[in-house]
Amino acid sequence: MSLFIRLSLAIAAILAFLSSANADESAPGKHSIAVFAGRATWTNYIQTIYSPWTMEMADIGVVGGAYSYRFGSVNELTGWSLPAAIGDHLYVEGELGVSTRFGDEDMQEGWAAAYLRYDYLPWNDYVYTTIGVNTGLSYLTEISEFERSRDSKDDAAKLLHYMGPEITFADPDNKNLELLVRYHHRSGVFGLFDGVVSGSTFITAGVRMRF
Repeated sequence: MSLFIRLSLAIAAILAFLSSANADESAPGKHSIAVFAGRATWTNYIQTIYSPWTMEMADIGVVGGAYSYRFGSVNELTGWSLPAAIGDHLYVEGELGVSTRFGDEDMQEGWAAAYLRYDYLPWNDYVYTTIGVNTGLSYLTEISEFERSRDSKDDAAKLLHYMGPEITFADPDNKNLELLVRYHHRSGVFGLFDGVVSGSTFITAGVRMRF
């Protein structure tokens, strides 16, 4: 059994136990802790989204954790009166996270990000699902030679843009325990950060507990 599968099963079991006392079918908690693990891919970020079955994986793994806080819905925070299906179900969250890479690279990462999360989906009475997109900053403790090798200009930097879009799944009767799939991605945004045009993408999965 792979390290990734063992970690995922252990984390899921621990958080399932901890969240059992916090089950709440009305609304998930504002605070959350997430843990995840995954593997890097050589494949271009856009290609991993529209044709994930073509991905070529690298021998670099990641294990990470993050704390996030839900500030409220767009309608709550702005005082707007957008239709409830949008304004009451599009949430603003902040996240702080850390991770470590292993395998062909050994270094640590920290990031800060702002998320927009949407949860008004037609099947949510059966599987409570959310979709989150974000923007933020990521800092590595060392220059990544993996990221340099993927850059068309052979550039790399410790500080890059962070993007971690994700989808989550939960029992509608216990929205506080989520399974998540996240694209853990950092890049130079076409040269905006120190001329870096590429970066790295990790395909990850994990669990989140809200409280």
